[in-house]
Amino acid sequence: MFFIESNPAEETQAILKRVKKFLGEVPPHFELFATLNPKRFEMFINEIFYLAMHKSIHPDFFALMRFYISTQEGYNYCREFNHALLVKKGYSQEALEVFKNNPDTLPMDERHQVLFTQAILALQNPQSFGMDNTETLENYGWTHSDIFDAIDHGAFLYRFSKILKAYAA
Repeated sequence: MFFIESNPAEETQAILKRVKKFLGEVPPHFELFATLNPKRFEMFINEIFYLAMHKSIHPDFFALMRFYISTQEGYNYCREFNHALLVKKGYSQEALEVFKNNPDTLPMDERHQVLFTQAILALQNPQSFGMDNTETLENYGWTHSDIFDAIDHGAFLYRFSKILKAYAA
């Protein structure tokens, strides 16, 4: 899968055990990340746990964002991993099939849908995202912190998919 063999440092073993307990498995790109840069991997995992317990954004939102962006970026493992996670959570194959190519069909409530489409807009066309967009999101009850977290996670996914492709065998 990668041209560098994953060999996570001893310091990341406890983190990988937490990941396995949380996700049921350790994705191979997590092991690669832990091998390449243990400190940044720890920061990444802390971010994932933060998002999974987000105070106002449903954790499925972030899994759906990972599914959507990995589909758009052609990162198959991440797409399949998040697809399986979402199906286990009760999302239908049909809803995910429609959503993967149409961000306007996020299978969540309208409030999350608006956050999702605005975050994708900010990522794909940042110069067209502005005060009007944040005001719209505030009208749906989102804070600037929520908006930042949604956009930031998406930006991370775009960046991380490029890094993983660089190391792909």
